[in-house]
Amino acid sequence: MTVTTTTITRRRPAAPHRTPGAPPPPHIWFADRLLDILTGRRPLACLAGLITDEDYDRLWDLTNARADWRHRARGHMPSLRRCRWTAVGQGALEVTAVVALTRDCVRAIAFRLERAIASGHGPHSVRGWTCTAIEAVEAG
Repeated sequence: MTVTTTTITRRRPAAPHRTPGAPPPPHIWFADRLLDILTGRRPLACLAGLITDEDYDRLWDLTNARADWRHRARGHMPSLRRCRWTAVGQGALEVTAVVALTRDCVRAIAFRLERAIASGHGPHSVRGWTCTAIEAVEAG
């Protein structure tokens, strides 16, 4: 099992292996989009075609259930603090992301990405991945 951690220091991180202006790796891209949706900064439709129908509905439910994420983030720039992924089987990643809604309010997002069969896209192409499971966790 492979576990990889990406520590985020700013909103749009530049990974050490990336050239400036290159797109972020898929796990970072999806984590960022999910955070934007859950905090009301992007519409759910921005993931159309990149998420299963079941998880589209699940994300809709999470967006309503986590309405306090929008309230807490109001006036603040929510950000990714840390994003870890684990390769599980051929062509699947399980990802956990620690997100900061405000300086003192931290939450977590967990999701699974699966490689699209015969996607024809490069290894860092978001279009080559489908989000197949999502969970957003409140603080205990």
